[in-house]
Amino acid sequence: MIQFSHAIADPEGLHARPIAAIAATLAPLSSAVTIRVGERSSEARDLMGMLGLEARGGSTIEVTIEGPDEEQAAEALRAVLP
Repeated sequence: MIQFSHAIADPEGLHARPIAAIAATLAPLSSAVTIRVGERSSEARDLMGMLGLEARGGSTIEVTIEGPDEEQAAEALRAVLP
């Protein structure tokens, strides 16, 4: 299992475009990826769930990745997080 925190640098936060990029990046990978903001959490491939996190610019998200390709998923996710 890999866990890390990420501060959202985009002033618009996690909106549709970066969320779609996250889902597309993770699509070929099999690891489970959960993103948490405060008390809310969502599977990273769930577009509506991710929008429901309401992660604003400056928010810190907590990412948990678990699965056979978790290292690859973590590297790919870090590259697309705003």
